[in-house]
Amino acid sequence: MSKKRIFVVDDQEEVLSLLNDSLTENGFQVMLCKEPKKVLSSIKSFNPDLILLDLLMPDLGGFEICEILNSDPQTHSIPIIIISGFGDLGDVKKAYKLGVVGYFVKPFALSDLNKEISKVIANKEKLL
Repeated sequence: MSKKRIFVVDDQEEVLSLLNDSLTENGFQVMLCKEPKKVLSSIKSFNPDLILLDLLMPDLGGFEICEILNSDPQTHSIPIIIISGFGDLGDVKKAYKLGVVGYFVKPFALSDLNKEISKVIANKEKLL
């Protein structure tokens, strides 16, 4: 079985490093993206099984990225988990309305995130 692919979008180097180490240790193939404007082309070439996405980033925010991904036939079915420094109920509701499958507020427990990732990927495989 090939490694599942996870695409991580965040503008904070520490978060990218932490997630890369954790996901790699858990057997995932990981692609990191620090520049939101490069997300769409990078996602299309990497073809991930799941996207971890920050909301507040320069130039292009997570909500806008969700909308772009949802409107593209090549990316609309990729599950997205939000990882954000904001846990405002309005942001959480907006994210779920945009179709995200999970929402984690920084700082978060890696063990909880890893459980959610496993659950989302298992559910996606059942649908295939």
